[in-house]
Amino acid sequence: MNLGPSTLKIIKRLLVGRPSRPLISILKKLEIPELTSLYSQLNSRQTLWLTESLIQMGLAAQVLEELPEPQIERLLKDLSQSQVLSILHSCPPDLAAFFLEFLDDDVVRLILSEMDPLESRKIKQFLEYPEDSVGRMMQTSVFALPLEITAGKGLELIRSRVQEESIYYIYCVNEEEQLVGVISLRQLAVQSPETPLEQIVKRDVISVTPLTDSEVAANLVADYNYIALPVIDESRKLVGIVTVDDVVDILQEQATANIYAQAGLQEGDRVYTNARESLLLRLPWMLINLALAAVASSVVSLFEDTMSQLIVLASLKNIVAGIGGNTAIQTLTVVTRGMATGDFSFISYWKAVAKETIVGLSLGVIIGLAAGVLTYFWKEDLLVSVVLCMAMILNSIVASFFGATVPLLLKKWKWDPAVGSGPLVTMATDIFGFFSFLGIATLALKFLGH
Repeated sequence: MNLGPSTLKIIKRLLVGRPSRPLISILKKLEIPELTSLYSQLNSRQTLWLTESLIQMGLAAQVLEELPEPQIERLLKDLSQSQVLSILHSCPPDLAAFFLEFLDDDVVRLILSEMDPLESRKIKQFLEYPEDSVGRMMQTSVFALPLEITAGKGLELIRSRVQEESIYYIYCVNEEEQLVGVISLRQLAVQSPETPLEQIVKRDVISVTPLTDSEVAANLVADYNYIALPVIDESRKLVGIVTVDDVVDILQEQATANIYAQAGLQEGDRVYTNARESLLLRLPWMLINLALAAVASSVVSLFEDTMSQLIVLASLKNIVAGIGGNTAIQTLTVVTRGMATGDFSFISYWKAVAKETIVGLSLGVIIGLAAGVLTYFWKEDLLVSVVLCMAMILNSIVASFFGATVPLLLKKWKWDPAVGSGPLVTMATDIFGFFSFLGIATLALKFLGH
């Protein structure tokens, strides 16, 4: 069944209280993405009744997981403790820990005390890991073969378990459940049934620990084209896996961070964020931009006499700032993407800065000469053409240098390079652009005796 306008009207009519049989019957015919989209088309009271219906159907955890985090938080805080417990009972420990992050500590302790001790202990284990670590996202249910068995016995175990859980890779563990290596299904199938696994296991396995940063794990999955990574503890015991599905959201967040970096936005500022929160997130950077713009204007005001003697400078100064800003943003985009995707494992930070500065210098020379020639034929003023050319060369060098170093410095100072790099670099480039263009013009006029 598709979630068309008529189906939506029927669902809204049925969302008037406790879950009814007709409502459950319709909801059962919808897929998870369609159930998730319902939340954007219902009012707050209807979403609570819908959630209660999904709890009764055992689908609440799957649907809530796909909602935006602010909406998850609002829903969980509006639900009763018994309803939250019902949701947690129907989901794995890692997802339960994710939901509990949205509740107050006192409420979390109360809910965990009401749960089965074993289930509660598993959830607490996830909550003890750092927020952005592999431990928060790993799946603790992982299929592994004992190293001491044969290939034939291994295939039998796989056949008996394949219906119960997803098997991404065939990991081998010793008697202490320590990760020893990995075997491909093809390799296992072509071996003689009597072949010991110890003879065919590949022992060089890339793994992560529960404390590994989630972005590091995401980059490993992307770089090596893996569909899963084993997670081991300090004693090399296999404690879980991280799958490609687990890291997709992290890779999307990295891409979002790169885009938001250009505008000085924080990742919490989304289309579904309420107006007050968006205002509070954007206002600080807009005030900073205002202050920087005032500085840029004050730089221009220092050269009012020069501009009064060469009126043409007023119409050309924005060219220098505009080209410099574009150069800075291009460099900033390359560097921030390199930081997000792990490109700096192939080059040092300062070699990258030097390379981007050389590119900026080259662009400045080429674009500066072109602008100087065009300005000469346009304004028929050799002095202005030379000043424009020199200013664009200097500004391109500074723009590329700032674009490369600002995100690196923010990262070194433990600040998010994806927040604020764009506005800071652009305004710094504008300020230097105005200063270099008008400053060179002032020196030229003094040299010529004007």
